[in-house]
Amino acid sequence: MQAMKKIFYFGVMLLLTVLAGCKKFLDSKPLDFTSNTNFYRNANDLEVALTGCYGILGESYAVNYRSGMFLIGNVGTDEIVGNPYSTPDPESNMDQFINGTVVKSNKNIRDIWSKMYTGIYAANELLHHTGGIDMDADRKAEIEAEARFLRGWHYMYLGMIFGGVPVYTDVPHAADKSRDKLEGVMNQAITDLQYAYEHISGGRPLDITRASKWSAAGYLAKLYCYLASCKKYNVGGTLGFGLNSFSWVNADEMYTKAGQLIRDIETNSPFKLTDDYRSLFVEGSLDKQKEEILLTIAPSPNKRIGFGLMYYQLPVGSEGGGWGTCRPTQEVYSNYNRNMDARGNWVVGGLADGDVKTQVIDGNTYIIPKELHVGAGGEAYDGDYCVTKFRYVKTTIKHDDYYVGYYPLLRLADLYLLEAEVTAHFEGDAKGRDVLKKIRARALVKNAGYKVEDLQSLYGRTDFVSELLEERSRELCFEQQRKFDLVRFNRYESGIKSLSTTFGVWNRNGALQLVSNITDQKIWSPVPEEDEIANPNLKPNNPGY
Repeated sequence: MQAMKKIFYFGVMLLLTVLAGCKKFLDSKPLDFTSNTNFYRNANDLEVALTGCYGILGESYAVNYRSGMFLIGNVGTDEIVGNPYSTPDPESNMDQFINGTVVKSNKNIRDIWSKMYTGIYAANELLHHTGGIDMDADRKAEIEAEARFLRGWHYMYLGMIFGGVPVYTDVPHAADKSRDKLEGVMNQAITDLQYAYEHISGGRPLDITRASKWSAAGYLAKLYCYLASCKKYNVGGTLGFGLNSFSWVNADEMYTKAGQLIRDIETNSPFKLTDDYRSLFVEGSLDKQKEEILLTIAPSPNKRIGFGLMYYQLPVGSEGGGWGTCRPTQEVYSNYNRNMDARGNWVVGGLADGDVKTQVIDGNTYIIPKELHVGAGGEAYDGDYCVTKFRYVKTTIKHDDYYVGYYPLLRLADLYLLEAEVTAHFEGDAKGRDVLKKIRARALVKNAGYKVEDLQSLYGRTDFVSELLEERSRELCFEQQRKFDLVRFNRYESGIKSLSTTFGVWNRNGALQLVSNITDQKIWSPVPEEDEIANPNLKPNNPGY
């Protein structure tokens, strides 16, 4: 009980610290009760502070547990468009993501910037006080490594979202600091994640709600692949914005390091691909999810903590829990062969309302969304077409707005897809395509006589990048990966503009404005207007803003 009180106290004092003053995080200064003498006194205080840092992670990712990266990573891409018959969330300016018209006064952009720097401040505050605490040296080293993992994670995403941003490694945070170049941001992320990889024991009991050696390795691999592909495909090269340049990146070196890290995870970590793809996306299969997910946010039904997936990731209807504000594109549906690929019959479908059937997965009962109405040429033509990837355990009617499964922030399948990318870079497309078999073998419809070679042939493309992007969408759709994938292969504008505006119910109703408005100037989000006004040294803003 005393520990819980301290966690609450730490959260309150951190919030007050970060919000103090009129300039948001940039003007915040530590209050008296965050000093060594008043809080950071012993080993238990460090543990409480670290728990508080993890408690911030959910809001860093999703602001209010339902926007943030959910909008930035998916809405307004070739996976998700808007439903014009539903009202977008005004608290996050969701309509701007739907229509490709994000501006620097956007509330979601403002909030995720603020939340990210709250997380960084918390990590820096902890690291600032670690040296003065007398405690077990090994545990102290791991606490520092976990705090640096969290700081590196935040800088990685800040760099991917905004490009160059202010980098802080100690408290207080200077109110007038200018933006560091993207090179400095990403090198800080690499340094912190590498430190965590080297200093967190790979043999300690695994808790996927906290940093581990393997999640540090996984994020390092993702970051290396992001940077290597951005350099290889000249991302942002035509914008003439040096602050966000990738000219400093050595693609071969970074792909090499990514491959080494992925092989270490594959060889030495306890993770594996979960046998049943469905188990990853249902509330009741936590043990199965721990087999493949390297990092997640800790859900708590008692505290009503969990990501709010109602806008677009749940089956629409009273028994599915979804609101249907955003809907899947026709391209997602057309990306699968449903006779061979079981994922296609899971990630999108019909309504979950009224007279629905049920199925049992890992001992828990779930509704089965209704059969999707499909017309000539495989067109999802009716308004019942919705995302069905995540599922609530069946109750009479699902009123809760949050999902309490282990939501995947990083999973092994993503790393295998990155391995295919690395392999193709060094050994050629055919070798890269062979790696894709690891993912496609699990996806095969069972007991139907199909072989993985059938999917290899069906899904093969002359252009391996196109094939890889299609496979990444099949496996990772609606998991906030898509914008970053399109950006790093320099296919953001071309990929979204390739959406049909005449085929598919939600393409006809929701894609035209997006296709008309999107440009490669939108590969980075704008520095929030409020912060730019408070600190003019944040100028210039990103291209297009």
